[in-house]
Amino acid sequence: MSQEPENRPLSRDQVLRELEFLLTVEHALIVEYLSVCCALGHDLAAADGGPSTESGRDAAIAANALAAAQMLRAGRLVRALSGLRPTGAFDRARGIVGVTGTEISLEPPTREQLEHLLEREESIAAAVDARYALLGPAMVVGDLGEDAFSDDLRAAAADGATHANAVSVLRDSLADRPVADLLRATRRFGHTDAEKVLLRISDRTYALLLGALENFFGDLHGDSGGTFRVMALAAMDVMNDVNRALVHAGLLPPFQMPQF
Repeated sequence: MSQEPENRPLSRDQVLRELEFLLTVEHALIVEYLSVCCALGHDLAAADGGPSTESGRDAAIAANALAAAQMLRAGRLVRALSGLRPTGAFDRARGIVGVTGTEISLEPPTREQLEHLLEREESIAAAVDARYALLGPAMVVGDLGEDAFSDDLRAAAADGATHANAVSVLRDSLADRPVADLLRATRRFGHTDAEKVLLRISDRTYALLLGALENFFGDLHGDSGGTFRVMALAAMDVMNDVNRALVHAGLLPPFQMPQF
């Protein structure tokens, strides 16, 4: 969404479209932080491919906590949006324009991007916070009317402008250690048949998870919502186990978007 002139406040439809885009960004950030956690060794022992230093382990734990927080953030946003309009599929943003005007890729990070982890995560967080901050003035009770947005949606949008503060824990955890020295898993392509099978299982589990979540949030008040919630939680557990196996082999989850 391009920034509107200051004398032309955003319309209700523009705000909702931007929040729908930001939901796809939140999805991308879940993938980002899970990738970082895996690259740093997940929760494995050092002998099994896990973090080899205390700062690496602290950063892996911090990245996993960021991913978990992002899941909650995305859930709050999609619930609030669904009260006003259909949310559609769980798409994932491929990029976002940074505060300097440069496009930042939101595809799963490459080894080179992981080696510049702090700069990347802080740039992404600043870009996301800036987009949310643009929405604040249009979401206060004013010309659009008190019922233009729900309190839950206003709260979700306000919470969305706190990414920079959240990722600061990564800098604290790394304590200025060169990130390249801490990376434990960086490959996204398998060398053996077993590795290729693991990567396929990872993508199939990711597709199952997204399908379950899409149907859960699409039927929050229906009879099938509970079934899809159980499926989503089970898929998350399987994905976590698969991620450990991938990291043990020096691999990163591919996170290929499914073609439903």
